[in-house]
This record gives sequence, structure tokens and C-alpha cells, in this order.
Amino acid sequence: MFEPTDSSEAELRIGLALSREGRLTLRPTARADGPTRGRLEVFCDALSLALETKVTGMDFESYEDLLLELHWGTLALAWLPPLLALRAVARGSAVPLVVPVRGEGAWYWSALFTRQGSAITSLDSLDRARVAWVDPLSSSGYLVVAAALREKGLSLAEAFGEQQFLGTHEAVVSAVLEGRADVGATYAHFDDAGRVRTAGWGRAQVRALEFAGPIPGDVLAAATALPDEVRVQVTEVLTAAGHGVLQRAARELLNASGFEAVSRAHFARLEALLAHLELGSKS
Repeated sequence: MFEPTDSSEAELRIGLALSREGRLTLRPTARADGPTRGRLEVFCDALSLALETKVTGMDFESYEDLLLELHWGTLALAWLPPLLALRAVARGSAVPLVVPVRGEGAWYWSALFTRQGSAITSLDSLDRARVAWVDPLSSSGYLVVAAALREKGLSLAEAFGEQQFLGTHEAVVSAVLEGRADVGATYAHFDDAGRVRTAGWGRAQVRALEFAGPIPGDVLAAATALPDEVRVQVTEVLTAAGHGVLQRAARELLNASGFEAVSRAHFARLEALLAHLELGSKS
């Protein structure tokens, strides 16, 4: 909650879900997979300097707890996976501010693909095909493209004779290329001309049947109670040049080279798919 403190300053509380290892790792330079409490503190200190406002980090064991605190206004800001951010925005609990820019950009797509030369040439010719998904909670490897198929009126149970979850994008691609699955789902990035720049299938020759998205990597969302002028200020310091310390802290915490401002309009396509999404506890 954005509220006055005894010192007449303002305090922003920012929440992030961390693994058990991440919550216990207090030294910012310690090696760890994913965000840590120590790196969160460094990020908050850098953001405090940029905003000239006290920023306090709060870590959570689960996204459910994080969403609840954001909904009630205990948190001013929260880092959320894309589909959970979408759910919070659609419920009126949050306003999207920025997305992190990583190697291939801030946005990616979900793609349903088959081998080049396959008899499957369109969605209409799936005909009880064997499909390989990544994970029931994977945005690009299942949820988003599956929602797009449902939106088109396709029943997954009727379109696919066998559905398997293989755990990784690499395993899905291998299953399709080796003939153990007829179609699979993975990620794709587009260039400015609308061509596929990189995808889970790498350099392999494949036929894309459907693209669904775009999907942001993560979202910094603000509580709806946070004043508009504060949202604008946070967005500006995260997206503007000249905040080298903050950018380095973001890279360490989130593996992000920078941030890109977003609005609810950026989520329009995902919001259209919301009724067809099967959202779990994470994404």
C-alpha cells in the first residue's frame, strides 16, 4: 500500500515470489538459480534512489499469497507471470506497468507445429493427431495455444487422439521431429517484419499450424489503489535511460536488460483468450 510513514515520506512495497533457496539467499553475489532475497534488496535500494522514495521488498512462498496482498493493497507493486498478471488485471486487482526485456525481447508467442512434409497441413487436418505439450502450466508450451484452439471451436479431446506432457520444449521438439508425436507446442519470437526470428525448433524444418499471443515474459503490476502519478513515475524510471545502477540490479534479479512500458491494451489478445484459458496456480 502506498502510504505515508512516520517520517512523512512515502513507502512502496514490492512483492516477488521466491523459491525456498531464493528466500534464504541473502548475499546478492551468491550464485543461485532465479531471483534471491539478496538481489531483491539491491533492486529495491536502486529503485529507491531512482524514485527518491523508500522501496521495500517482500518475498512470498506462493503466487496465491502474492496476488492476495496485491488485491488488498498491502503491496503497491508485484512481479507476476504473464497469465497470473492477466487474471489480476481482468479482475480489477492490478494495472500492468512494465515487462522485462530479455534476450529475444519482451514478448513471445505460442506455436503449434508439425514436421515439414507432414500430412497435417492445417488445424482442420489434425484428425486425432498425437500432440506433445510442455507442461499443463506452461504459457507457450500449452495454455495459450490450447486456448486459441478452443476459441476457434476445436475440442482438444476430439482434435487429438493422444496428449502427452514432456516437461521441456526440447523434449517436445524432439518428439515431433522423431515422429513420436504428430504436432507439438513451443515458443516463437518474431522480428519487426513479422517473420519467425527464433523458435523452440531452432533450425529444424517445420510447418507452423497456429500462432497465439503475444505473451509477455513477466509483468510488473501495480495495485489499483496506487495513485496514477506514482504508476507513471515507476514506469518512467524503469524504462528511461540513465539509471545504470537500477538496470544492473534488474539484470541480476530478473535477468532483464531493460524494461518496456505496457498498458492493458497490450494484453487485449490474451484477455480475449481468457475465457478459454485453463489457469493453474502458476504459469
